Amino acid sequence: MNVSINRNRSRGLLVGAALLSAITLGGCMSEGPVPDQAMIQAKTVVDQAERAGTRNYAAFDLNNAQTKLKQAQDAMTKGDYKEAGYLAKEAKVDAELALAKTQKAKTKEAETQLEQSMQSLHNEVNSSANPPE
Repeated sequence: MNVSINRNRSRGLLVGAALLSAITLGGCMSEGPVPDQAMIQAKTVVDQAERAGTRNYAAFDLNNAQTKLKQAQDAMTKGDYKEAGYLAKEAKVDAELALAKTQKAKTKEAETQLEQSMQSLHNEVNSSANPPE
């Protein structure tokens, strides 16, 4: 009878240890809440950056954002929510940087065009004021 009790107790301990290991490993994989909001925000800003033409002005930053968003999606699939959340936030920041650089470049182009137009008008006014003799 003692042998039977010891076997049952050993079996119970093994099953308990296996369950504890599974729960612990599962807990590591899904640390933290599911980062749905971070994923949505990252996807939205990356899409916005793509539509804004950042590829022409900040391709490196856009590429980083797209890569990190893909890695975040992969981490979500694997259940690694903590990593997915970090990557989604990084993707959003990279996309925002691409947007800012693009806006700056477009503003600089508009400024250059305005200066050229003003110079052209200035030349016309000077030509009209001082006609050739």
